[in-house]
Amino acid sequence: MFNPYAQGGWPNTENPNASPPRGTIPQPSIFGALPYPTPVSSPTPASSPFITFRFTSLSPTILDSVVLGPQSRTHFHIITDAPMVGFTIICDSANQPTIIIEWVEHPIIEIRGILSKRRTSNWLVLSADNSYRTMTASGRTFAWGADGDYTCLYCAGLGAPQIYARVFRQNEDLVLEMTPEAVQIGLLEICVAAALLLESGRNID
Repeated sequence: MFNPYAQGGWPNTENPNASPPRGTIPQPSIFGALPYPTPVSSPTPASSPFITFRFTSLSPTILDSVVLGPQSRTHFHIITDAPMVGFTIICDSANQPTIIIEWVEHPIIEIRGILSKRRTSNWLVLSADNSYRTMTASGRTFAWGADGDYTCLYCAGLGAPQIYARVFRQNEDLVLEMTPEAVQIGLLEICVAAALLLESGRNID
């Protein structure tokens, strides 16, 4: 039987930490994740300081889609319930499993070489007031929060919070924009996984 965690020699170790945060909000909110954004129709300006990645070819949702980067280069393929029901597998451009999400009662995620297997609720931790989610990556603490039509990734510093990425709907696609610094410090897979979870329409707690 196909074992997505064993594919590519992944260790099958689980690391649940604290109990998942509570909070349930019905659709179209993402079970306490973030408000569902309004589609943005205008394209990103050419002078934008962001690098753009696009979840496209939705069939019919981002749980079965393709992630394109600059010059329309394919970075990831996302498939769900194939070859194994109950899993979303995100493969890189070499068709190697990079991110695996298991849709159990409390979903589980693993990112190859980056994040060991754990509950999504222990990775994207919902705030007490259900207004944002925190996560740790690359040795820093980040927060996903809504800002108008965008869902933004911030890193708190000594001054004003610094934005590293943002997610929004544009026509039929989901757009992920990242700063060059965010890509350079290895947040691409992290942001792809987080964007998919936050926009999946499924319970991630």
